[in-house]
Amino acid sequence: MTYLRRHAGRIVYHHADGPQGIEDFGIDVRADGRTFRAYCEMGDGALTRDASWSLDADLRPVEGQVRVVQHGKLTGSSWYYFTPDATHCESLTVNLGRTSQTLPGRVDYLGLHPLVGDGAIALARGIDEPGAERMIPSVTCSYDINGESSLVALPITIGVTYVGKEELTVPAGTFTADVYELRWQPHWPPARLWVHGEDAVFLRLTWEFSGLDSQLERYATATGEDSAWFAA
Repeated sequence: MTYLRRHAGRIVYHHADGPQGIEDFGIDVRADGRTFRAYCEMGDGALTRDASWSLDADLRPVEGQVRVVQHGKLTGSSWYYFTPDATHCESLTVNLGRTSQTLPGRVDYLGLHPLVGDGAIALARGIDEPGAERMIPSVTCSYDINGESSLVALPITIGVTYVGKEELTVPAGTFTADVYELRWQPHWPPARLWVHGEDAVFLRLTWEFSGLDSQLERYATATGEDSAWFAA
């Protein structure tokens, strides 16, 4: 398969008490869309999240899946797919059992809770009209901060503001960053997000509500034929 670009890296979730978790991710960019993969561990492995999803050439979600395990037991597993006029979800969860949903309308963003996915909402917002908050129609798997509950299709409208560009240094290096503010709920303070480049690769997210300062710890990228080394 021919890739235009490929990205891989690790994000570390930092808290005042020390590291709270890690997220390993990959992004494959093709002419007809892109695919994200992320594996997250929180609380020394007490919660793990395995997620993947794809976007079309217009940067809108096509399908996705997420599986959450807590203390060694499955909390839930869900699969999402999108048609021009609806969002569909098939799920198996501890609390609800087997469920099937259809929500009306086409959304611009699928939030499965890996931080690398916040780059995708930056893509949905764009960099026009700095300072203006734009409401992004979305579906998420969970309204909880850590994304461990529900694991079905939940509608949400996310306020995203493009702030501007700045140079940012994280453990993975120094990058030119696009800066955004994200507001998931009207009564929550906004989070601040930094992403890099045309693919909005996650660099950093700070959010006073959770106390986390998550940063890109290591990073590799390749373009064109050089991307074959990712499969080696």
